Amino acid sequence: MSTAFIIGNGESRTIFPIEKLKDHGTIYGCNAIYRDHPNLCDNIVSVNPEMSEELLDAQKNNKIPADTSIYTAQNLPKFDYVLANDNNNDPHRFWHGNDPKKGTTKEHDFAKNRGSGCSAIQVACDNGHKNIFIIGFDILGSRQWEMADGILSRRQNNIYKNTINYPDRVSMKAYLKFEWIYQIRQIARHYADRKFYFINRLEYLEENIYLHQGLEDVKNFHYGIYADLKKSIEESPVKINWRRY
Repeated sequence: MSTAFIIGNGESRTIFPIEKLKDHGTIYGCNAIYRDHPNLCDNIVSVNPEMSEELLDAQKNNKIPADTSIYTAQNLPKFDYVLANDNNNDPHRFWHGNDPKKGTTKEHDFAKNRGSGCSAIQVACDNGHKNIFIIGFDILGSRQWEMADGILSRRQNNIYKNTINYPDRVSMKAYLKFEWIYQIRQIARHYADRKFYFINRLEYLEENIYLHQGLEDVKNFHYGIYADLKKSIEESPVKINWRRY
């Protein structure tokens, strides 16, 4: 199928019945999605070692179908997310600024410095899908950073927070390490012949200035709300007035 649905585990996706996506494209889920939807995903992606082990054990114990492909850090396709014509002063690398000593420029390979969601997007592109729907990626939502146990952190915006292999909080350091928005930008730029649709709640799309800044010049990247996603699978993506910021 030319369409891929990349399903993250941000809390925003609870308002949409993701099972309805099954017959409309290839589904790439992230991490613990199998716990609630064991038969939904054609592929599951995880780069976290503990979560990857959980997935492989679950498949061995028939909790995940044998024909579901599981991608871990060990079998992800190569992708150098610092593109050939870029430099370390790219203004959109806002997490680390232009200081390569604080960034990930020494190890460009995507398999060394990325999250599961970004990896799932990249795998879908590598597998040839033309229309990429990104769902439940609540990157840098509206939750406030706080000091907890001496560490600047925020509560996880994740359906599975406070369960095995999912902490309740995520540190600022973790956000800075992975540069998620920058990586999504680089994937979309590299696969310029694909169309990307970032789906979330309207208030999230309007408030997330970092997302807008990082992707404002990427012409094949569009935004939509969950009602747009519903309409696109019932009719056609080309009939939707997708948003740009």
